[in-house]
This record gives sequence, C-alpha cells and structure tokens, in this order.
Amino acid sequence: MRAILLGLAVVALLVAAIVIEWSGDTSLSERHHSHHDTYFVPRSLTTSLVLMMVFVGVLGVVVGWLCLVGVFAADATIVFSFFFTFLVVSFVMWVAIRRYCVSTYEDRLRVTPFVGRAETLMYADIDRMAWSRKSFGTSYRNLHIYAGGKDVFLWGTIDLEQILARINRFDVLEGAGSGTSRP
Repeated sequence: MRAILLGLAVVALLVAAIVIEWSGDTSLSERHHSHHDTYFVPRSLTTSLVLMMVFVGVLGVVVGWLCLVGVFAADATIVFSFFFTFLVVSFVMWVAIRRYCVSTYEDRLRVTPFVGRAETLMYADIDRMAWSRKSFGTSYRNLHIYAGGKDVFLWGTIDLEQILARINRFDVLEGAGSGTSRP
C-alpha cells in the first residue's frame, strides 16, 4: 500500500509541474512595461527541467510497477521512494529557478534571487561590477554587483547586456576598457 501511495505521489508531482509550467508563463506579459523591464530565466531551461522530471518520473512509475508485479525482485517501496525523492529535489530546484528575475527601472534594479528576499539597488549607489568566471562549461558569464555593502549576483542566462545598458554605469565595470567585459 505504501508503494502505491508513493507511486501516486510521483504522478501528482509530475502533473503539478506540468500544469504550473504550461499555465504559469508570465515572461511575455511582464517583460516590457513603460516604466520597467523584467528579465526571467529562459523558458527553454525551465521547460527542459520539467521534461527531465517527466522522463524520470515515468521511468520511476514503470520500474516501480514492474517491481510490484514481480518482474524485478526489488522492493517497490524503495524504488518509488528513490524516484519520489529525486523528483522532490528537482521540483524544488525548478521552483527556485522559475522564481529568479531581474527588474530594471529608471533609477534602480530589483533582483529576486532563487531563495531569499528581493534586493533593490540604486544605480547611483553601485560601487563596482565584476564578471565572474564561466561556470559549468557554458559560454555564459555571471555578473556581481556591489553597492552600499550589498553583493548582488546576476545569473548569466538572463539578458545581461540589456541590463547593463539600462544601468549605464560602465565606469564601475571591471575590465570595461580591456575588452574582457563581454559575457
């Protein structure tokens, strides 16, 4: 009975992720307003994570079912527990990634991080901006913004060039004159 409940929990988690991903897209409607622009993580990344969860979840349901009917000697409860745990971790990661956004206004920047509360920085208060090294073998570079004792991290998968143009503080961008400032 516990194995069946875990299998149903796997299916419920998958359905929740699919419904949220395909019905909750605000990227286009929120992107450009007359007084601000909002930049989100690309939809292709979040959709890829949902597709990965669906693939792993279906695999888990099939393997767990095969264990229930006796094709495999493994305990179905353990199999479903493994896949459910994997999906819960993936779901939490996906929710955090969907939450991340950067809004640029005329005089300030608002960053909503993966976890935690949003930070607002005034462009005039920015002391320094520095590119971080490339991560995970991608061509994206991240940007650290230091302002008034705050350290805000901008993830490289969003449109950093547009954000930098809106900030318009190239005087505090490290490496701006050496040609190394491009993402």
